[in-house]
Amino acid sequence: MEPLILQIYCRLEVAVTDPQAVAKLAGQQLRDADIDWSRREEDLEEAVHQLESDLSQALACVIEHDRMIEHLPGVEPRGGLAFTAFGKPDDRFRPGFTDFL
Repeated sequence: MEPLILQIYCRLEVAVTDPQAVAKLAGQQLRDADIDWSRREEDLEEAVHQLESDLSQALACVIEHDRMIEHLPGVEPRGGLAFTAFGKPDDRFRPGFTDFL
């Protein structure tokens, strides 16, 4: 039997009480990643500095969206996208918005 492919859409509002901790975690995860920096325009320290200087990007990088379903039997992640934005939610992510369907 072919697996059924579904998309999960959600919006989660968070209050970041320690931006430095988020930035530091993102930077450390980037340092720990197996990346061949010889093929990149920037070096590791430049990339870490850029990431740690951008809270929105740092938060998006440390989110583990696979964990949302890890307790569900018979469901496995196939990929995903996490992004962040400052401020109030976009109307597209409010209940009742149907223009995207």
